[in-house]
Amino acid sequence: MKTLKKLSILLFATLLWVGCSDDSNNPSSGDEFLTAKVDGADFSSFEDSIGASIGTGGAGDVLAVQGSNNSGDYIRINITSYTGVGTYTTGDAITNVSSLSYGSVTPLAAWTTTFDIGNGTVEITEDSATHVKGTFSFTGLNSSDSTNKTITQGEFSAEKQ
Repeated sequence: MKTLKKLSILLFATLLWVGCSDDSNNPSSGDEFLTAKVDGADFSSFEDSIGASIGTGGAGDVLAVQGSNNSGDYIRINITSYTGVGTYTTGDAITNVSSLSYGSVTPLAAWTTTFDIGNGTVEITEDSATHVKGTFSFTGLNSSDSTNKTITQGEFSAEKQ
């Protein structure tokens, strides 16, 4: 009986130790964020909704970054001809297909700067094998009702997918 009791205690202690161990397999580093002010109001994305990817398109590499909040509102950054750390603009030429967008679910609407519509700037401050970081600001146009939204103090740190 003493052996069974000792074995039970050992098994319980082992399960407790394994169950309380550090979760080192978590793929998220905890450093992801996307924040900004939208017409002066704070916007902050859920960490799990933030992502970045780099793909190859007809105009070279394309960086895409997006994050959304609990209301479904989102900010999306698309930079064509992406080359890494540096400053990128939108809305400055009909040939510039880079874009910055703020969108909402209620009401369903989007405010965008692209081509020669609106204006925006993205500064990529860090681009590593796993993350991209930067700042942004823009004035986006809603083409449905001709309203503008001004997005300022934008910052992001996103894990590359």
